[in-house]
Order: sequence, then structure tokens, then C-alpha cells
Amino acid sequence: MNLDWEDKVWNDPDGGSIVLHGVIPTVVYPNGLRPRLTWHGLGIIGSSEEVEVWSEEEKAESKDPGINLDSAILGGGLDSLYLEMLTWTEGLQVGKFPDPEPRRLHKSAVNHNRSVYFAEPDMTDESWADFLGREAKAMTRPKKLLKMIFVSRRWRKCMKRVRKQVVEQPSREPDGLQAVSALAATWWKLNRENSDEKLNLEKDLRYASRLRGGLADLRNEYGSDAVLLVPIQQAARESLLIALESAPKPEESSSNTTSSHGEEE
Repeated sequence: MNLDWEDKVWNDPDGGSIVLHGVIPTVVYPNGLRPRLTWHGLGIIGSSEEVEVWSEEEKAESKDPGINLDSAILGGGLDSLYLEMLTWTEGLQVGKFPDPEPRRLHKSAVNHNRSVYFAEPDMTDESWADFLGREAKAMTRPKKLLKMIFVSRRWRKCMKRVRKQVVEQPSREPDGLQAVSALAATWWKLNRENSDEKLNLEKDLRYASRLRGGLADLRNEYGSDAVLLVPIQQAARESLLIALESAPKPEESSSNTTSSHGEEE
């Protein structure tokens, strides 16, 4: 698990590149950590339904600020632990809904007519629906459910291991970044453990395949200079990078077909 602050770049053997921009869920990044590269399309780690969810969260926040965070904390489980501990962090805007960095980049893509691609298939995809059923079954096995009873203990043990891998934030950036990095990595790791490693790999490969499909679409206009920017949880970059390096067959995943040159603002 790589927790440094540098974006990871994967160069597709067919041309173009995929930039994995590490983010911390529900945390507003300082300007210094936002991507400053020219990119032509955006990859979202989620389905096309994610945009509607973001819109609904924004509407809820406009009526009752903080309602999404409160609801998530009351929901219990790993999400609740992560968000509650996150709110103790000083020097950063945390616990924000919709997820700030992916939403900000999505708005930028829309405003600049850049293509958006979704790594997760919609529920109308039969193979994906089958995968989700197998994943749900794996996560509800008796041994997995028993682990959830001791989630606080598991969290503490995992946090101790993760802290050894935390990387100091770039100079002049808030000290709280190290803390939120450790919290998010712990949350991600425990969620992965709640499933099955073979299923985790299968998911990563499907994501990689669809992101390659997005990049292939961008190559039609930008050739080997095409860049697909993917905001992804910092701790998840390494597993997706491994999946990309296996070069799975590209799968179409575009939500639109228009794009234009531009640089993140």
C-alpha cells in the first residue's frame, strides 16, 4: 500500500496514459495537492449513477448543512468509525459531501466539455450484477459477520500497521494530512478484508479494463498524447495500478463523447 502524495502514471502500451490522482474521501484537498497537468478525460471510480447521488447530496446539504455526515455516522460500521475519527482532525475541511475532489473534477470536466468515464458498470450489466451478488455473499459469511462485532478492535490493530506506511505531507501543507491519510487507509484496508481477495482482484481488473476503454476512446482524438485523469482513494492506487499493468482488454465505459483541451484550474 503506497501512501505517498505523488500521482501515479500508467502508460498504456497502446498509447496514452492514465494518471491515478490519490484523494482522501470526504476531505477537501489544499490547492497544492490538486492536479496541475493537462488532461483530456476523467475516470470516476463509480457508476454513472454516482452523478445523481452527488446531486442529491448537494440538494440535501443546501437545505440542512451536515445532514449527510450525520446520517453516515449514525449508520454505524466502518464508515461511521472513519468519519467520526475524521472530524477530530484539525487544519482541514473534512466530512464533506458529496466527496469534494471527485465532484470538483467532475464539474471541471463538464464545464470544459471533457469526456467522463465510469470504472464501475451500471446495474443493467448482468455480469456486474452477478459479481455484486457474489461479493455480498462473501461479506455476509458467518466469519466475516463475526469480525464486524469486533470492528473497533480490528480498527486499532490495523491503524497501528498503517501508521508505519504513512508518508509526510509535502512542505507547507497542513499537518493533518498524515492523520487523514492513515484513517482513510485503515478504512480502505478493512473494507477490502471484509470481502474476498479473489473478488477484490476481479473488481480491480474490471475497473482497469473500463478505464483502458476510456483511454482508448480518448486516443481517437488525442492519439498517444491522451491523458485520462482518475481521482481514486490514495490507498487504492497500488492495487489498481497492478491491475492496469496486467493490461486487461479495454472495455467501453464512456458517458459522453465530447472533449476539449484544457488544464485543471
